[in-house]
Amino acid sequence: MQLVIFQATKHLIVGAFATLVDLFLFEFLFFLFPVSSLMIKGVSFLFSTIIKYGGNKYWAFLQHEREDWHKEVMVFFVITLVGLAIDLIAFHYCAKVVDRRLAVVLAAAAAAAVNFTGYKFVVFKK
Repeated sequence: MQLVIFQATKHLIVGAFATLVDLFLFEFLFFLFPVSSLMIKGVSFLFSTIIKYGGNKYWAFLQHEREDWHKEVMVFFVITLVGLAIDLIAFHYCAKVVDRRLAVVLAAAAAAAVNFTGYKFVVFKK
């Protein structure tokens, strides 16, 4: 149980950092290209996913093995795409009620719960 709490804490730290990147990249891209918020949110979420993969693999779940890494990356991104769908849906509804910056954070929190479960029990299981 302690290991799960330790991993969840690290996952949240990685996620918080990735969320900050997500938020700042979202704001920067929206400033440069004031087009669809959903399109820009998708781009910022996918970029932050690269950060999440490295942080979760090597720090939160301490997975340094290289075998079957193609499969691992594929499954990670499938789970992350499910997280993206949750993130975008949550962002869409939250942005109607709260400021778009807070909506980014709330959407990331919703996706984080799904992502942790998938990463812990499917991608980086030992």
